Amino acid sequence: MPATSDNRSGYWEHRKFSDLNDEILKELGGTWDFPPVTSEGWAEQERFNDLRIKAESLLEEFRSHEPWGWKDPRNSLTLPFWISLGSFKTPFLYGQGTNLKTVICVRNPFDVFYSLRDRQYTPNAAGLNLWFLYNQMALNSTLPEDRIVTHYEIYFSAPRAELRRVLEFLHLPASEELIERSITAISDELRHQQFREVMAEENVDPRIANLYQALCREADHSLSASQNN
Repeated sequence: MPATSDNRSGYWEHRKFSDLNDEILKELGGTWDFPPVTSEGWAEQERFNDLRIKAESLLEEFRSHEPWGWKDPRNSLTLPFWISLGSFKTPFLYGQGTNLKTVICVRNPFDVFYSLRDRQYTPNAAGLNLWFLYNQMALNSTLPEDRIVTHYEIYFSAPRAELRRVLEFLHLPASEELIERSITAISDELRHQQFREVMAEENVDPRIANLYQALCREADHSLSASQNN
C-alpha cells in the first residue's frame, strides 16, 4: 500500500493479501470496520473453496523467499482462514508448532481509537469495541506457542531488546548491524497518539481494560510502563 500524508513511511501492507482479506470478510457479511459474527469452524466451509485456491496461489509466489511474512490488521479477523490452508498446516521450517507464527502488536486502545478518528475513519462498530474485537479474535485464533505479543510503546524505550525477543521467537537470525539499521526507522514524529488516561477508570469498559492488561502481561510489558513512557 502506498504512503499517505498520515504515514509518510508507508503501511507495509501487501495489497493482494489485504484485498483477499476483504473478500473473506465480505463472504462472511462484514468489513474491516464492521467485523462479521462468525461461528466455530467457519474457515472450513465449502463456500470458501475458491478463496482458498486464490490464497494458495498467492502463497506460492513467496515459496522462494522463505521464511517470509505479511502484515495486515485484517488478519486478526481472518486468521482461522489462513491457518486452515494446507500450506500452513504441516511444519516445514523448524519442525515445531505450526508454520504460521503470529506477531500481535498491541497498542493502547485509546491511541488506536483516536488515530482512526483523526484520520476521519468512522467505524460502524463502536470505536473501542473495534479494538476489543480485533485483539480478542487474534487471541482466540492462535495458540500461545504460535504467537508473540509485543507492545508498540516498547519500541520507543527498549527497541533492541524487544527486536531480539521477537526475532528469537521467530527463529530468525539477525546481525547487530541489521538490528541497528532497523532501529533507525523508529521515528517519534510518526507517533501521533499517546493517550495517558488510566485504563482502570470507571468509565472504561471492564472487558477492554482486562483484555489490555492481559495483552500487556503476555507482552511482559506493564500497563503503567506502557502509559508513562
